[in-house]
Amino acid sequence: MAELVLVRAPRRTVTALLVTELLLTFALATPLIATLGLKANEIDPAAKESLLGVVTAVGALAAFLLNPVFGHLSDRTRSRYGRRRPWIVAGLAGGVPAAVVMATATGTAQLLIGWLLAQASYNAALAALSAVIADRVPPEQQATVSGLFGAAGFAGVTPGLVLVGLLPGNVAALFLIPAAAGALGGLLAWRMLRDDGDDTALPEAAPVNLRSVLSSMVFDPRLSPSFTVVWVQRFLLQFANALIGTFGLFYLMSRLEMSTAAAAALVSATGLLSLLLNVAAAGVSGKLASRTRAYRAFIVVAGLLLTASMLVKMVADTVWPIYLATGLAGIGLGVFYAVDLALVIRVMPGSADSARYLGVFNIAKALPQSIAPAVAPLLLAVGGDPVAPAADKNYFLLFCGGAVAALLATALTPLIRK
Repeated sequence: MAELVLVRAPRRTVTALLVTELLLTFALATPLIATLGLKANEIDPAAKESLLGVVTAVGALAAFLLNPVFGHLSDRTRSRYGRRRPWIVAGLAGGVPAAVVMATATGTAQLLIGWLLAQASYNAALAALSAVIADRVPPEQQATVSGLFGAAGFAGVTPGLVLVGLLPGNVAALFLIPAAAGALGGLLAWRMLRDDGDDTALPEAAPVNLRSVLSSMVFDPRLSPSFTVVWVQRFLLQFANALIGTFGLFYLMSRLEMSTAAAAALVSATGLLSLLLNVAAAGVSGKLASRTRAYRAFIVVAGLLLTASMLVKMVADTVWPIYLATGLAGIGLGVFYAVDLALVIRVMPGSADSARYLGVFNIAKALPQSIAPAVAPLLLAVGGDPVAPAADKNYFLLFCGGAVAALLATALTPLIRK
């Protein structure tokens, strides 16, 4: 009997993917965590909330539009340096001038321009980097690498949190240091992804034109029903997470009657707990999924954990259930993001356009971040909170909406077919 030989991606390819994703997330997440808010407070303390809302909303729209476009351009690139490396390096390098523009901003327009440049740069890199998994990692190893890739993305938030704690008043450094780290990740990718699968065997790329660029932002659900289902699942789970995350601080102040300082401290503690569980669950689940290949089972587990988290928060009126709900959600998200990338690679319509379809898939993660903050106030304004009658907002209904979204995502799992 012939011995089965397991093909694996070179270790340096996997290392480059993980380290570059960590540094990219560090560069992209730090402004969202704190730096944009600090700069908004510098520019206009009286209207900092509305200023920050405009900048982040426009940035989210840019990410929504640009990720599949850059993926499409990456798919059509034919160069001596490959399809992906030029976009990874250029995108991460482009984050540096964007950071300079934001760090020196004295008005809303300059800050907005800088953040748009950052979103364009980092989404170009992200679209190409994700596609490397489809290009260079064998199918039997993709779930493991996908899990580690997801864990690296979660872990990339940590350096930003640490940096903000070390340099709370140095806004310029908080913009520039993460951007420089991202550029370093680009250099690492350029070196470690070389000679690791060239483009000589690829067919000649079709020409890029306005029609091809516009069509890259959408897909025909009829071409791949399974891709559509996985897209909708990611959208619903991310929507549920964003629905409750946006108003997490106010929830603690309203439902638990905590002071602003106490609520902020609890948000920080639960955020760290969630991050640790995200990383651990993503790494472990990716390896288990590679061994079992039971991807749909992991999706079901993730959806049920997120649903349970919402249900706990629906009725929580003390601190400890909040920690329980955070733990359930942290593990659930880690499990989901460990396998969803590997799963979508298997069901997307065409491998030749992998970066484009992965860019479309990333829309399902970015779009809920814009929609959920608009939907949440509508749910909060309906009636009163049965758990806390004295509260002025209906957080019971808000978390009920999150639970319904997570449960619906779980129920769609049987529709996923290769």
